[in-house]
Amino acid sequence: MRLDLSVSMSAGAPVVGVSGEVDLLTADDLYEFLATVIRQRGPRLSVDLRRVTHMDSRGAAAMLRARRLARSLGGNLTLVGPSAPAALVLQAVLPEQDLAPPGRATPAARRH
Repeated sequence: MRLDLSVSMSAGAPVVGVSGEVDLLTADDLYEFLATVIRQRGPRLSVDLRRVTHMDSRGAAAMLRARRLARSLGGNLTLVGPSAPAALVLQAVLPEQDLAPPGRATPAARRH
């Protein structure tokens, strides 16, 4: 399966939808897409991971890089509703971070 990316708006902020595999072959594409959204639409965004079918450490690293970029510009990247494959990797890399269920931000996400 390939990687599909989309952008919608919710409450005035971009929401990036991610579907498919986020791995060695697609992680750079994901980062570049997120970086473009951050630069063009502002550094506060959410990334909806409900439709991710596979994520490896390169995918998690791409998310971390994008979060660092957003935070360096005064914003934040909030992860929303990660699928089981995404959550498994992200919890290892981001143990107390924004793994919010769809439609809700975690307390950590609301503080930023």
